[in-house]
Amino acid sequence: MLRPVSVCYVVPDPLEYVMQYQIFQVFHLVALFLLVGIAFAAFAAPYPERRRRTLMYSGICSLLVFVSGFGLLGILELGFPGWIIVKLFCWVVIATLVGMVFRKPDQVKLWFGLTIVLILMAVGMVSFRPF
Repeated sequence: MLRPVSVCYVVPDPLEYVMQYQIFQVFHLVALFLLVGIAFAAFAAPYPERRRRTLMYSGICSLLVFVSGFGLLGILELGFPGWIIVKLFCWVVIATLVGMVFRKPDQVKLWFGLTIVLILMAVGMVSFRPF
């Protein structure tokens, strides 16, 4: 005689999902604020003796922003919408501007203004999610 087989599904705890999202979000925002702070510190004083340490810290923060951002994207299961592409572009340009300020310190005002515009564009994309 055949016995019915019971299937056990593991139902995720909703509180665990919320906590995981909040942890990734805090991690993402802290890394992002550190990256922007390091960029502005490089714009304020692009001295050659600070180059190595500044680039190292900006690279580490940039990697943390990248990993935590894609972690949030995976948790939210949004796919890959267009506003993410715009945010990725902003992230790449801000990360490269830290190195550019040491190569061309005479254009600090340009790099500073471009960074402000990119930050506003990235915040607008995540706030409104237009596409």
